[in-house]
Amino acid sequence: MVSERDHEYMRRLGEAKAAARADAVLEHQRLAPIERLRRSFAMSAALRERANLAARVDDPSAFYDRARALGLCD
Repeated sequence: MVSERDHEYMRRLGEAKAAARADAVLEHQRLAPIERLRRSFAMSAALRERANLAARVDDPSAFYDRARALGLCD
């Protein structure tokens, strides 16, 4: 059985996580689109070695190829 104290703790934890997520979303929305693209590309490149590409249902390669062609990322 879960105590009322445990319920209250989990409620507060959920609120804290929701607030942190909302802050992260606002920070992301404040970025210029080019900066969002640069960060997305950097994250994609950094995690590429660990990615299970065979399990992927989408392929962002065309997106980044187009961004490179437009000079938006390296």
